[in-house]
Amino acid sequence: MTPIFSFLIIAFIVGIVTAGLNIKFDRFFAIILLAQLAKFSVWESINIFLWILLFGAGFILLKNKDKLKNIPAKNKKNFLTLVPLLALLGAWAGTVIFANVSEKTLLITIGVLALLYGLRLVFLHFKPHELDYKNEKPLYQKICGFFGPVISGFFAGFVGTTLKPLKIPFAVKLGKMTLSQVYLGNTITAFYASLFAIILHCFYATPGTAMTENDILSGISLWIGIHIMFGLTMMVFKDRWRKPFQIIIGLILMIVAFKFF
Repeated sequence: MTPIFSFLIIAFIVGIVTAGLNIKFDRFFAIILLAQLAKFSVWESINIFLWILLFGAGFILLKNKDKLKNIPAKNKKNFLTLVPLLALLGAWAGTVIFANVSEKTLLITIGVLALLYGLRLVFLHFKPHELDYKNEKPLYQKICGFFGPVISGFFAGFVGTTLKPLKIPFAVKLGKMTLSQVYLGNTITAFYASLFAIILHCFYATPGTAMTENDILSGISLWIGIHIMFGLTMMVFKDRWRKPFQIIIGLILMIVAFKFF
């Protein structure tokens, strides 16, 4: 299979799947397909995926620029100072591990995350009343505010993903936090985390794991393909299909996860 053909297949699959799940930036499925279908090394797959993550998060922030302007001054200050600092520290720690562990360790980690993401898709579904919580729990808000950027940065540097599929249910179901605010906050964090991970993977990672020009071009072109397919699918995908589709994809993800062990 030629690289161009494999990229078209990945863009087609990831675009459709993430549209059905309404996932706009942390498209973890791409890492799996890059490693299994396109036969990239795990380091290349992660490096390519970071660009998909960065452009996906950046595009969402661009579309929500008016909401960003209306963020309270205190929160805006944190998003411009504390959040990027914590994300940078996490990304640095994750990159150190990324550059020094074995391929098997990275593959097993991806497998574990695929299993967890699959379980989340099958068993964790938001109920209507959970979509508009107003009185968040202060303790959970502080935990998410401090550890969220660190965790996102760490896992972006380590395996490319920001753990969004697990972080958002934690914040909403346990912390009673407003879904729209949590999603926007996670998007900002993901943008910082992926940006710092890319920079660190370019200049810090060891030979054989460092990001290459081919990784950059592959990541950008693949994001464009996924974005186009996502948009086309969203035009025809009906809301009533989402829950069964989510369960089916979750089951598939759980099965695929064992190929990494």
